[in-house]
Amino acid sequence: MSISDLARRSGVSRATVIRILGGKDEHYSVSNLQAILSALGMTLELAATPAEQFKDDIATQKAKRLIALTQGNVALESQAIPAASAKKHLEATKARIASSSRRLWAS
Repeated sequence: MSISDLARRSGVSRATVIRILGGKDEHYSVSNLQAILSALGMTLELAATPAEQFKDDIATQKAKRLIALTQGNVALESQAIPAASAKKHLEATKARIASSSRRLWAS
């Protein structure tokens, strides 16, 4: 389906469709997104994540990013780390991040 057809079927302007689908519009309305999805035969479902799971997920993402930065500096050494050791290191880093007094969701 062309962008023009999608815009016509959804009732959303062509420019807005292009911005939303291209990831250029961070402040689009949920109603525009729902209209576009509906025109594509899709639905949007939102589900809450339990607080502890959310906190764990954020800590895991940060730990992986931190470990990747460290491994980037010592690339040859990281190749020699067994998978079990890497997982243990990830869990330890994640625990430190999660227990820190800093804001967990700050970049």
